[in-house]
Amino acid sequence: MKEKPNALLVESRSKALGGLRLALQEQPIDISIARSCAEAAVALGSECPPHIVFSEIELSDGTWADVLALAAKAAAPVNVILVASFADVSFYVQAIERGAFDYIVPPLSEPELFHIVRTAAENALRRREHAMALPPTPPHGASARSF
Repeated sequence: MKEKPNALLVESRSKALGGLRLALQEQPIDISIARSCAEAAVALGSECPPHIVFSEIELSDGTWADVLALAAKAAAPVNVILVASFADVSFYVQAIERGAFDYIVPPLSEPELFHIVRTAAENALRRREHAMALPPTPPHGASARSF
């Protein structure tokens, strides 16, 4: 049985992602909140990090790039979706090139949000299953050969 996906909303402004949070409550996903990069670091540094992170562009103690860096270091694959109040194609391209899974500008219709959540969660679950199936890598400098 697949694990139930969960999402972390990283928002430093009170209720900045409130509409998204309400819409996500209608999705088949568990939700938790982080109010800063420091709180996101705790969640992403855990043994079981969230599958999806929805993050504001600017946070009280960092930016979207910091959230991407934290997610890249997580114990299991995490998909980061940036949530902006404006559409900017060049920023979208930059975010995707730096590792974001998606870049969204609310409001979204329920079917659009369902598709985004389902796609991001399935991708994270698939990547986690694949990572668990891989043989452990030898420590840096050690040979993978056995004699």
